[in-house]
Amino acid sequence: MKKNKSIFLLSFALTSALFVSCEDSIDKVNSPIPYESIGGYDNSDDVAAAHLVSKFSFDGNIADSKNGITDGSGTNVAYGTGIKGEAYQGSASSFIAYNTVASSIVNLKSVTISMWIKTDPHTGGAQSLFMLPKKTDFWGNIFTLIEGTGPATTMLLKNHVQKDVMPSIPWAGQFIEHGGTNVLANMFGSWKHLLWTYNGTSSTYSLYIDGQKIVLPESISKRYASDPLTGGLPYGELANSEVSKFIIGGYQQHLGTPWGAPDGWMLNYTGSMDEFRIYDAALTDNEVVALYKLEKDKR
Repeated sequence: MKKNKSIFLLSFALTSALFVSCEDSIDKVNSPIPYESIGGYDNSDDVAAAHLVSKFSFDGNIADSKNGITDGSGTNVAYGTGIKGEAYQGSASSFIAYNTVASSIVNLKSVTISMWIKTDPHTGGAQSLFMLPKKTDFWGNIFTLIEGTGPATTMLLKNHVQKDVMPSIPWAGQFIEHGGTNVLANMFGSWKHLLWTYNGTSSTYSLYIDGQKIVLPESISKRYASDPLTGGLPYGELANSEVSKFIIGGYQQHLGTPWGAPDGWMLNYTGSMDEFRIYDAALTDNEVVALYKLEKDKR
C-alpha cells in the first residue's frame, strides 16, 4: 500500500512539473493581446501625426514634446490627476509663459486646438485657456476664453483668430462666440474634451465636445462676410503676425512688456487642463473621434 502511494505521489509531482513548465513556455512565447484600433489608429499620437506641431501632456512638467513652443517658465504651477497621467492645475494666479514659438506655429494657415478641461463655474470676468500673443494688438492672434456668465451648467466660450483678409473686411477683434442659444451645456465638474478647428481653405469653423460635432448656425461655422458662392470674399487662411511668446492659463497682458497690465476681467484659468495639442490642419470628424476615444482610453 505504501509502495502504491509513493508511485502515485511521484506521478503527480511529475505531471505538475510538466504542466508548470508548459505554462511558462506558453507565457514566454505568446505576445500580449494588442489593443483594438480606434478609427484606424492605435495611439493618440498617430492621429494626423504629420500635422501635430505642439503637444503638452503636463506629466509633471510644462514641456512641449513636439518642440514647437519652448523655453517655458511656470508661475504657481501645480499638477493633479489628469485624463492621461498628470494634468496642469490652474489657480487664480497661475500661468505658463513660453518665450520661443516655432515657425510651424507662427505660419499656421489652418488650425486644430485640442485639450481636455475640467473646471467649475466662475464669476468676475473671462478665464483664458491659452493665447498666442501679438505685440501690437490688444486681442492677440489666437485664443480661447471661458466667460463667467450664465447658469452653472452652461459655458460661454469665445474663440478668436487673426485672418489674412482684404482691409475692407473687418475681422481683428471679432470673436466666434458660443452664447445665447449656442451656449455649451453640461461643461462643468468633469473632464470634457474640447476641440475646435478652422479650415483656412473653406473658411469654416467647427467645434467638438467629447468627440461630438456641435451643430452651429452658418453665422458661426462659415467665416466670411458674404457667401463666396454669391460673389463674397472668404476670410481665408490664418495670418498670425508679430508673434511674441505663448501663454497657457492667462492673457498676453500677464506677460508684461510690451503689453500693459491685465484688465480686471482678465482672469487666469483656475481649472485643470490635459493633453493640449495644436495641429496645422483642420482635423476630420473621424480623426477627432479617434483622438477623443484614444486619449480617454489613456493611449
